[in-house]
Amino acid sequence: MSNFLIAAIIILCVLLLLCLIRAIIGPQIADRIVSVNMMGTIVMVIIAILAVLLDEGYLADISMIYAMISFLAV
Repeated sequence: MSNFLIAAIIILCVLLLLCLIRAIIGPQIADRIVSVNMMGTIVMVIIAILAVLLDEGYLADISMIYAMISFLAV
């Protein structure tokens, strides 16, 4: 189970890097906005996986707060 969660985190980190590249070279402003929004979503999922992996409840609260801030920012 933990190997699966660690593999998921690694895959999400690669996707996060690809979104960052898309945000930098995006030809239109809409591409950049969608990319930044997706980066926020990926970070929330990574935090949620870490909450399960580390068995820490406060990380779920941090993930929800990050979701609210990301919603307001975009």
